[in-house]
Amino acid sequence: MSYVTIDGIAAQYAPRPGPTASRRRWLVAGAAGWAVLLVVLAVYAVRRGESTVRTQTSVGQALPTVDRAIADVVVAAEPAGAVAEISGYREVSARCSITAFRDGARYERAAYLYVPAGQEPALLDRIAAKLPRDYDARVRRSGARQLTADAGDFVALRGGIAGPGQVRFTADTGCRPLTGPVSESEPPSVAANRLPVQAVLATLEVSDVHWQTHRVPCRRGGSVWTVQAEGRAGSAPTVDALRAASPDALVARPDLYVYRSGPVGIVARSRDGVPTVTATTVCGAT
Repeated sequence: MSYVTIDGIAAQYAPRPGPTASRRRWLVAGAAGWAVLLVVLAVYAVRRGESTVRTQTSVGQALPTVDRAIADVVVAAEPAGAVAEISGYREVSARCSITAFRDGARYERAAYLYVPAGQEPALLDRIAAKLPRDYDARVRRSGARQLTADAGDFVALRGGIAGPGQVRFTADTGCRPLTGPVSESEPPSVAANRLPVQAVLATLEVSDVHWQTHRVPCRRGGSVWTVQAEGRAGSAPTVDALRAASPDALVARPDLYVYRSGPVGIVARSRDGVPTVTATTVCGAT
């Protein structure tokens, strides 16, 4: 077979790349660009000690971020005069899917904040303004008022109004690998921190109780402590009996009584016949 070599004609009749070849080049270029991006992110994460994907860290590795977020919420609420209490770790889901072939677990810790009824929206706004800037905290004002924030390391922080005078926050690990048991270390000086709770128990005439202590460290030193005593089912008195001993309450109902005793926040509740009393101090307050 012979070819015409007259200038311009060969070029005119030479085969041109079809759409398939062009598309293939774009796919190759896109894949190469994505690979470069992943390498850059990996190097950045290694140098800064951060993960680029939540599932690269375990539940246990996320718990310090959960603790820090809860402490930040309580500290942000303190100038408003709110009484706080914090919980231990709660298993949200014992089995969640990391991938189609890999299961994980999800845990959270909660902070409960109490203010006079009607002040809950203002408290959410105040906390959003006081949280660290990198949390990017936002309050949704339409529908159910809710605060959302990113505490870092893929830990989600959420808060909302739980009832009259009550605001609840949770810091959530999200679904991650579970590499060991999740438990709190026993804080020191537990017995000394029980004294405010014991005073309330004496007023309510409750003696047979189960004790728990929860603690999260504050950024600038000290810790948020919550000491809790839970009585036997069926032994709950009306916590409204505390009115005589402490008349200046933030929340006063037959089933819930919240007040301050100096720097200590006291919460006494009766739920399903079970009395519970907590005392919380914030970042070294005595």
